[in-house]
Amino acid sequence: MLEYRSPSDTVFTVRNVTVKFGRGVISEIGYEVKRLGANSVLVVTDENIRKNTPIVETCLTYLSKEGVKAEVFDGTPIEPVDTGVLKAIDFARGKEFEAIIGLGGGSSIDMAKMINLYTSCPADLYDYIAPPTGKGLAPTGPLRPLIAVPTTAGTGSENTPVAVLDLTKEKLKVGISHPSLVPDLALLDPTLTITLSPFYTASTGLDTLLHSIEAYTSIPYYARPRPESPDKRPVYIGSNPVSDLFVEESIKLVAKYLRRAYFNPHDLEAREKMLLATHLGGAFGNAGVHVPHALAYPIAGRNHELPHGLCVALTGVKAIEFLAPAAPEKFARVAAWLGEETEGLSLHDAALRAKEGLRRLMRDLNIAKGLLHVGFDESDVDELAEAAMKVQRLLSMSPRPVTLEDAREIYRGSLENW
Repeated sequence: MLEYRSPSDTVFTVRNVTVKFGRGVISEIGYEVKRLGANSVLVVTDENIRKNTPIVETCLTYLSKEGVKAEVFDGTPIEPVDTGVLKAIDFARGKEFEAIIGLGGGSSIDMAKMINLYTSCPADLYDYIAPPTGKGLAPTGPLRPLIAVPTTAGTGSENTPVAVLDLTKEKLKVGISHPSLVPDLALLDPTLTITLSPFYTASTGLDTLLHSIEAYTSIPYYARPRPESPDKRPVYIGSNPVSDLFVEESIKLVAKYLRRAYFNPHDLEAREKMLLATHLGGAFGNAGVHVPHALAYPIAGRNHELPHGLCVALTGVKAIEFLAPAAPEKFARVAAWLGEETEGLSLHDAALRAKEGLRRLMRDLNIAKGLLHVGFDESDVDELAEAAMKVQRLLSMSPRPVTLEDAREIYRGSLENW
């Protein structure tokens, strides 16, 4: 028998959701629910979308045309919090439904994933949360069919095996990771993103950009130790040739179209390209994210009103400055894609220009200048840094090891980004 053994991992995973992409594809939602063998669904969304846009009613109309019975849960907050997640699970446990639709931003899709997980395989909330905060257990059985219908171009949650939530007591955002959380289908309809405000267009777009950059520069898959068995291989396996192709294109699309979508909400081409960028950036669900996302978790854990993309972007400039020397070739390419002039510069200096590309984009999008502008100051740095160091699931993917003092310096340097 031929057997190749290596102390390092030699295998990478390509995990992508089945997608239907196009203007007006929401009209096929009823057909797809029936195709998955369901006649009743729980639609998970938020109150703002339900009250202030026609999106939920449009979805319900197309479900009704196919004879699908639907009930709506619209209690998803800006960012899922443990108390809200438990209420959502209790709500769903009293209902009869054969499939779930996550309709909205990443929070609604993540909420749909968690409702699906905890109602299909009941457990204590902490059982499925990743270590060291939770036990990181695997689901005990199959989950219901899940369809993701994003209304933002940002998180890429429709293409990832991850759901995130804030823990009130710990003041920390944490993740639940398992391949079974990947939706069965994603319907990507750019017309559903037109009602997104400029602020949330900017915030979600920056999330796409940062998680694509992080996936692109995460440690290579072959730099991880070989797992004891295939089931021990983590969800985030590191950068690899396939994820690189996806996130490279995602970064280029964001650089070209995010400003257009921000300044002209009805620029449907820009909306379409940003939605495509978001989906491609969802390859981070295989490769992983690292420093900006890890440092965003304590920020969000202390202010649940701040959208995820903003929390990530706030430390992005300083994080890139810290990371660029560890992956100079890739950061130099990122700088060029973001429109920075790199010709004639040393590789090190070209890589550092990536932070200027991000800084310039954030200025153009009128994003908060730094942590000082969202309620944090120097006195919060130590607490934020100590909390961030607990997010080793993400920090372990960084191309440069992160110490407690490194985290402090990134937070401190992010109090004012310009």
